[in-house]
Amino acid sequence: MSSLRQSLIILRNRVVSGLFVALPLVITAMVIKWIYDMLASMLIEPMARLVLNWWTKSKPVDLPDWVASFLAPIVAIISILAILFMLGMFFRSRVHRLVDWIVLQVPGVRTIYSSVLKVIDAFQRNQSKQQFQRVVLVEFPHPGMKVPGFVTSTCTDRLTGETILCVYVPTTPVPTSGYMLLVPERSVLDLSWDVQETIQAIVSGGITVPQYVDYHSSPLAGANHPLN
Repeated sequence: MSSLRQSLIILRNRVVSGLFVALPLVITAMVIKWIYDMLASMLIEPMARLVLNWWTKSKPVDLPDWVASFLAPIVAIISILAILFMLGMFFRSRVHRLVDWIVLQVPGVRTIYSSVLKVIDAFQRNQSKQQFQRVVLVEFPHPGMKVPGFVTSTCTDRLTGETILCVYVPTTPVPTSGYMLLVPERSVLDLSWDVQETIQAIVSGGITVPQYVDYHSSPLAGANHPLN
C-alpha cells in the first residue's frame, strides 16, 4: 500500500508540474487567438473576400477549396501589411495632417477621432508608460471586493476640490479590455506591485501573483491622505 500511495503522489506531482508547464502556453495561445479572431473578423476576412471577388472576376473559373481557405487569407494579410507600410510613408506628413483636418471637421466623428488621436499620441511619446507606473487597489464591482487598476490621469472635483483619479481596471485574461473608473484618491490604496507583476497576475487569473499585497490600509497610509 505504501508503494502504491507513493506512486500516486509521484503521479499527482507530475500532473501538477505538467499543468504549470502547459498553463502559460495555453493562456498565451488564448490571448493570441483573441487578437487574431478580432483582426480576422475586422480586417482579414473582408480583405480575403475582396481578393476572391477580384480573382473570380478576372479569371471566371472554379477555384479549389484551398484557395479560399488558405491562399486568400495569406494574400489578405500581405495586402494589409503593404497598405500599412504605404500609410506609414505618409505619417506626420502633409497628407496625414490634411486627413486629420478633414475628419476633425465632421460633427460627431470629431469627438471620437480626437480622443483616439490623444491616446495614440500618448503611447507614441511613452507618456502612458510613466502614467501607468502607479498601481492601485480600488473597490470594484462593489464594496468589500478590490481589484488592481492603473492610474492614467487625475482631475479635480469642482465642488469640493478633491483629487479624482482616472483608473483603468483591466479584465482577465485579456487586459486590453476593461473599465475606466473615476475614483476619489482617498478611496484607493497604492499597490506595491509594479506594472509587469500586475499584468501577469491579471492575465494568469491570479495564478502568478507576488507573495505580498497591500490589501488593507494602515494608519500611516491614512495619515498621508487627510481626506480620509
